[in-house]
Amino acid sequence: MEEYKEVFENESRRELEKIDITSLFVDFCQGLRKLWWLILVLTVVFAIRGYFATSTSYVSQYVAEATVSVTSSTGSSAEDMAQIFPYILSSGVLADVVAEDMGLTQIPGTVSAVADEGTNLLTISVTSSDPQVAYNTLQSVLKNYPEVAEFVVGKTKLTVLDETGIPSDTRREEVIRGSYKRGALKGAGFGFAILAFYVLTRRTVKSKKELKNQINLMDCGSIPYIQVKKRKKKTFNNSLCLLNERISQGYVEAIRKLRIKVMKDMEENQFKSIMITSSIPGEGKTTLAVNLAISIANQGKKVILIDCDMRNPSVAGVMNEQETHPGLGAVLKKETALNDALIRVETGKGSLEILYGGNNDEKNTKLLGTKRMEALIHTLKKQADLIILDTAPSGILADAAVLARYVDAALYVIRYDHTKMQQIREGIQSLVMSGIHLIGYTFNGDNQSRGRGYGYGYGYGYGYKRYSGYSRYGVKKESDSYRHYGNAPKGTQDQYGRIIKE
Repeated sequence: MEEYKEVFENESRRELEKIDITSLFVDFCQGLRKLWWLILVLTVVFAIRGYFATSTSYVSQYVAEATVSVTSSTGSSAEDMAQIFPYILSSGVLADVVAEDMGLTQIPGTVSAVADEGTNLLTISVTSSDPQVAYNTLQSVLKNYPEVAEFVVGKTKLTVLDETGIPSDTRREEVIRGSYKRGALKGAGFGFAILAFYVLTRRTVKSKKELKNQINLMDCGSIPYIQVKKRKKKTFNNSLCLLNERISQGYVEAIRKLRIKVMKDMEENQFKSIMITSSIPGEGKTTLAVNLAISIANQGKKVILIDCDMRNPSVAGVMNEQETHPGLGAVLKKETALNDALIRVETGKGSLEILYGGNNDEKNTKLLGTKRMEALIHTLKKQADLIILDTAPSGILADAAVLARYVDAALYVIRYDHTKMQQIREGIQSLVMSGIHLIGYTFNGDNQSRGRGYGYGYGYGYGYKRYSGYSRYGVKKESDSYRHYGNAPKGTQDQYGRIIKE
């Protein structure tokens, strides 16, 4: 019984989480910031569509009216006459008389009558698509109505007090104006319906609290959100790279804190190789891998960074490496010697060498699970203090799980408002099954801890079947281009970047 009660409470808690109004409102506002342009486009398109649809199909209706005073020998009021009028009209007698008077087979329009309450005034209206016909029909009705009504209410006299004359279409502008307003409302409504569907189905992770409750991994810290500035010309000065002197200091500090936690875990376990992966493309794992490698190298370490994502090699783009270098695939196929493929990057301290991914070739990914890859990692461990491998997303491809057999540890990248919890679980599970040591996760692009400074023109690729190359960045090789963050007190730093007082 207690077990069922616990299950029921858990289900109730999940339902409450699902209908968190505050969370939904925040999601709606964030979705609106992303899709406002779609709502605007739909509003304009539907408004234009409504305007042209109405203006091209609209048929003008002309209304000829006359206000008359009614005098009946039986003392019938105008209200009585207005009630009797439809009967007289529907009987067909008046219609036949008017049609015969106009030399037609039937009345070319509609006729109606409305009485002014408390008076003997009656307003007779004739509606037709032709203004002259509407006027002629009204005149015929006024002439023949007393003769026809005499058989019902006795002798009747109509005295015309006012009439419109030959009418004009005064409703055309009003109808057309209303058409594009209605179209705009329909477009906006359709747009908001799409927004609601987007918000309700795109339940992405937006806080570390969600991650803490759902996955059992150590929180290695947050990397702040940096506003993207798209620029036509990609240069070093708009690169999200620690070698860029204009990098946001908040971003530098976040990478430093991540480095401390990662290196502490690696050294405690005497590990020398770590892979950086994520659930899906676009979470910023490559940028993080590059900057983590630079940060560790600047602590006097010898670091080797390997681009193992051979379907979508992106490390060269982050480093803005314009030259073509032999990639990992060429080394594994023994087309190029390892020493020739390793490219040294000046970081100011320590040593950083990069084994780029080369040309994207899906066939090369089969080499990741071979003994050659295992031997390569074993060889590089002897040459460096730490090896960092940038791998394909573990949530959609098996590459990371295959490499995990040869790598000591893994760091998982989760991007703010980009990945669903189910995708995160699946990606982590694929790594856990391989038996690799998971250090923890880092929350990338955290909107709650925005880095201050100028924005950078970086972006991430999307797509699942053949996810395209991530945006290229600009970096030029400069010696001693990296600067330590902040005005640190005098002293030296230990391997974790902490200040040791003199």
